[in-house]
Amino acid sequence: MSVGERITALRKERSLSQGQLAEALEVSRQAVSKWENDLSSPDTIKLIKLAEVLDTEVEYLATGRKPVYEEQPIVLNMVKKVDKVVEKVVEKPVIKRVVRVKYLRNPLEFLVLGIVCFLLGLVMGLLL
Repeated sequence: MSVGERITALRKERSLSQGQLAEALEVSRQAVSKWENDLSSPDTIKLIKLAEVLDTEVEYLATGRKPVYEEQPIVLNMVKKVDKVVEKVVEKPVIKRVVRVKYLRNPLEFLVLGIVCFLLGLVMGLLL
């Protein structure tokens, strides 16, 4: 089953016309028709909105596989066994101010020193 066939089947299950679906997704009716006929595919954002409107999962629309979820009653039983509420406070660091680092020496001094060392190396290389 293709993406277009899944869109068509889900749209018909919800008793929506192509125009109504297009209006909900803020696209043209022709775009929905192209999707259903597999002439084009919805982009990622439209696919997410399409899954919301058709009340399904994005994975099902894209691949045809329905996602498997864990049983919910297990989680509910674990929640019922908890007698006291534990409150966790998370403190986030706050940057109060930004401090600029000042150079101890002028950067031009380093440039001049670098040039002098380079020239000294050239002179020593010529002499040896």
